[in-house]
Amino acid sequence: MELHNGSLYKSILITSQDKTPAVVAKVLEKHGQDGQDAGRFQLVQLLPGERELPLPPSANVFYAMNGASLDFALRPRAPADLSATFPKARAAGRRRALF
Repeated sequence: MELHNGSLYKSILITSQDKTPAVVAKVLEKHGQDGQDAGRFQLVQLLPGERELPLPPSANVFYAMNGASLDFALRPRAPADLSATFPKARAAGRRRALF
């Protein structure tokens, strides 16, 4: 998180039940900002090769972490940034791969 007050925290404790908004609120509170503003920020995982993996609000951050990198960044959302939602697959005993 780019801040003007110079404070930087290298780690935040998360549990296996923390979703993205709760983690964002913890980060904001560590930086002395209002945790209620979590909806204005997006959590992204920094991957090798200068790639990023944005985490949706419904993600369980503990399980979403990719073992290739444990580096994350918190960025302000663009005003028109809308979360993509995928339609739910009908439960027919089959699974579909999206990618």
